[in-house]
Amino acid sequence: MNKNLKRIIALVLAIGTVSAISPITKINLLTTKAYASTDDDENDDTTLESLELKTSSGSTIKLYKNESYNDKVDKDDISAGDKYYAKTSSKTINIDIDGPKSKYVKVFKGSSSSTKGKSISDDIDLSSGSTTLTVRVYKDKPDSDVKYNDDYESQYIIKVKYTGSDSNDSSDSDDSNSYDDIYLDRLSVEGDNISLSKSKTTYSYNVASNVDEVTIKAVPDDKDYTVEINGDEVNEDDDKFKKDVSLDKGTNKIEVKIENDDNEERVYTLNITRGGTSSTGTSSGTTTADSTPSTADAVSTLKPNQWIQVNGKWQYNDSTGNPVKNNWFYDRSYGKSYFLQADGSMATGWLSYGSKWYYLGSDGGMQTGWIIDGSKYYYLYADGTMASNTSIGEYKLGSDGAWIR
Repeated sequence: MNKNLKRIIALVLAIGTVSAISPITKINLLTTKAYASTDDDENDDTTLESLELKTSSGSTIKLYKNESYNDKVDKDDISAGDKYYAKTSSKTINIDIDGPKSKYVKVFKGSSSSTKGKSISDDIDLSSGSTTLTVRVYKDKPDSDVKYNDDYESQYIIKVKYTGSDSNDSSDSDDSNSYDDIYLDRLSVEGDNISLSKSKTTYSYNVASNVDEVTIKAVPDDKDYTVEINGDEVNEDDDKFKKDVSLDKGTNKIEVKIENDDNEERVYTLNITRGGTSSTGTSSGTTTADSTPSTADAVSTLKPNQWIQVNGKWQYNDSTGNPVKNNWFYDRSYGKSYFLQADGSMATGWLSYGSKWYYLGSDGGMQTGWIIDGSKYYYLYADGTMASNTSIGEYKLGSDGAWIR
């Protein structure tokens, strides 16, 4: 008889003998492995415990029950089969879930029968306008090429409105539309006020390399709001809404959170870069034009990912060391969008691009809101485009964009 067969028979006989003497619960040679296999193949959590959308920078995107965006939904208050709404100026978003393991969950962008599900951990690029996302939970681990028409256990639908502009990528760094309509009245660094805009929550500020601490002051519109600077609460009575913040070399991310009694909130992000050439510091945001790319970045030879000065004109070299030409560029260090012309030089003043007009400050930064040029007033939308043949509030604008007095 085959030796292996003899061994198998002997093992079976031995187990039978032991089982006749000992309780069956003692025999676990095979049952443990079978249990583990079942646990890997089937999913008992067929609904989500929580669902949260986030921007590429990690900010939370609020969910709403309706398209008016006035009835918020907590991340752990979602129900299978329901439809939710969100809006964001971030071009790329992610989805965070709790409950089932991620391998049992897929997200679909679109609803055609051939649409393939993506991993729940993948980045999702939003289309212009609105994008409908369907998050589905499966009983068994779905195939890598699972389609929209395949069976599932539960689903959650989110219609996400993209409020950014495709003319530049500044939307990835800011997401003001995700927050409630409560605002700071003033934000300052070492007494230097930063020009705030209701359409923006991310700002940049530069200090010299020998500055290792700054005082941040954040005064809310309503002084009854709760204000936190980097997680520490400040108020008017105890500290005049101020906090001293230590700085490391390089970029320091500082968050200012305000919240009212209705749990409505807004989070401002202040990126302070320690190492600039100015001893007093310079701030930047889409509503101001008071900083210029640091001359410390100017070099005589081409180097990647930095500003350089060529014949007195600013250019920006991409990751290959070549100048960006005839395109927009968003500099996260300064929190501004710039346009590099056909010769690579940074544009300033009025710019016609894509059949639309933009205005770039003396530092090259794209402007928004009201500006005055040559004694005439113009209005620039959040994406930088000039308004014309319309009314902004009570002010009527002509075909040339100028306010008609």
